[in-house]
Amino acid sequence: MLHFKEFVFAKPMRPVDTVWVHCSASDNPDHDNVATMDAWHKERGWFGCGYHFFIRKDGTIELGRSLEKTPAAQGGHNRGAIAICLHGLAPENFTPAQIEALRDLCRQIDDAYRGEMTFHGHCEVAAKECPVIDYKAVLELDDKGNLGGNVAAAGSQMIDLGDLSALEEPEALGLRSVTLRLGSQGRFVRQLQTDLKELGYHCGAIDGHFGPMTRDAVIAFQAENYLVEDGIAGQATFEALADPDTAPRVVSQERKSANVVTLAANGSRIAQGSVAQTALGGTLTATGAVAALEETTGLMTQVTRNFDALKAALSGLGPVFEIALVVIGVLVILQALKISRARIEDHQTGRTI
Repeated sequence: MLHFKEFVFAKPMRPVDTVWVHCSASDNPDHDNVATMDAWHKERGWFGCGYHFFIRKDGTIELGRSLEKTPAAQGGHNRGAIAICLHGLAPENFTPAQIEALRDLCRQIDDAYRGEMTFHGHCEVAAKECPVIDYKAVLELDDKGNLGGNVAAAGSQMIDLGDLSALEEPEALGLRSVTLRLGSQGRFVRQLQTDLKELGYHCGAIDGHFGPMTRDAVIAFQAENYLVEDGIAGQATFEALADPDTAPRVVSQERKSANVVTLAANGSRIAQGSVAQTALGGTLTATGAVAALEETTGLMTQVTRNFDALKAALSGLGPVFEIALVVIGVLVILQALKISRARIEDHQTGRTI
């Protein structure tokens, strides 16, 4: 159960091409939940709630039937459909929060399907007034049921807006009013990723998909610019991206002085792996080379002791085998050194959370 501002739509595996809007035919506050719908529909002999989404008076979106399941809400028009139900009966009792939640949910669905979705009311296929509200006006539908352009552009989370670098005045198009969050996709996300990467934040591949790494990069950028660290790119984040040096955060001395040992002790898996890898390589190579690497990386190993023990054990196997072990050990340590240096740099710059 999430407020619509936190909800992110994810496409089901089954084919979908239509969205149907319903109302619950009740304004009773006790019925303002999907559990009531589930109970009512089970009384009809269904296995559970026939709607995929239920929108409460406060704009909260509750999940009903799995999106992977065909709904049971529009008679013979359920295949390839998504069903949305708003709590309410009298048109005047539907709240602005519900209407905005419906618009936002439909925008997300339409964007996920590249604008190929059509939207309909239950009344189009049944002798009912459901969904009671003027859904065509709310969603700005055309005569084919396509979502209106203004609806799709206002605050969409996954809208394809093109390459921002080619636009001279993006503010004039209202792009800074767009909100991007985990699950968003499109060229606008790709531009966000490009901007973050150019500033040194690690957001993964520039692929137009707002995944966990992009969210972490947004959080790190927000932290450096005194913004709310929620991982959601909205107006404030875009304004800071346009002028990222307005309020840079000073990297703490603790970050600057970090080494792979302290990072490993604080739970960094990469640092822990580097320590273990260097220790392994240290048992295979020469004490002099290892000592130099230890001083460079800050690693404290028992290499000398390990090497002496290994050398004594392998003394009878011949010089070629011993040399091979030394070479392998050096390669292992060099790789560990490369990884640990990259991890230290990431941490010291303050650009990773």
